[in-house]
Amino acid sequence: MKQFALVLGGGAAKGYAHIGFIKVLEENGLKPNLIVGTSMGALVGGVYSLGRTAKQMQELAEKVNGIGTFSLYSTLFKDNLLNISKIKKILANEFGETTHEQTPIKFVSVATELNTGKEKHFDSGRVYDSVMASIAMPAVFPRVKMGENYYCDGGLLNNLPEDVAREILPNGVIISVDVIGEYEKNVEKIKLKTLETILNASTLMTSNVVKSKPVYADLRITITQPNISQLDFSAKSANKSIRKGVNIGHHFIKEIKQLLE
Repeated sequence: MKQFALVLGGGAAKGYAHIGFIKVLEENGLKPNLIVGTSMGALVGGVYSLGRTAKQMQELAEKVNGIGTFSLYSTLFKDNLLNISKIKKILANEFGETTHEQTPIKFVSVATELNTGKEKHFDSGRVYDSVMASIAMPAVFPRVKMGENYYCDGGLLNNLPEDVAREILPNGVIISVDVIGEYEKNVEKIKLKTLETILNASTLMTSNVVKSKPVYADLRITITQPNISQLDFSAKSANKSIRKGVNIGHHFIKEIKQLLE
């Protein structure tokens, strides 16, 4: 079988669909040689790179069951709207001190370096740190400081990092999963209008970033989920998104096997 890379795009709670897609690969005995992820794709990919099964990842999603609460203090005195101390604690426990060099599957996380405005590809250091940097959605989640630099959501510059995977695995098969797709199908309606504006603006930007880049994948799969809010991290929503990923995985598994022969 050919070597292959799995590229997982950002999309907040819509990214739970990645777990369902991985479940289908797992059932068919297919394990990637490389995982490259942005934002929620980095979170799912990072956990998967530790050697976790799809079932264990689904259990983790159910355990999270929500991502944070609105914090006036954070809004006024820090740089984020939500208090995400709960999820930070859960993820810190999940990743521990594991480094990129120690993961059973090679894993690269993509973030945006705010000091320079450039992409940062993390392939060394603690996985927890690089994942938290990649998921730091501007104004919603806090930016992450490492060394002298601040980092935030990799989706600002590269929400579907197929090019990163191609550079690392030039002769391998690249399979990417985009959980955002067309902006028009993902417009959010949220009670907190400031958050609604930020989220929709961010979604529009990341969607257009993906459109503007060449396709480096041998197979790009788009999972459209108009009925799942990006900020609904409830267990119910997570399981709904995971089922969507399973269905898409079953639809493409024959084509994937042919590519890997």
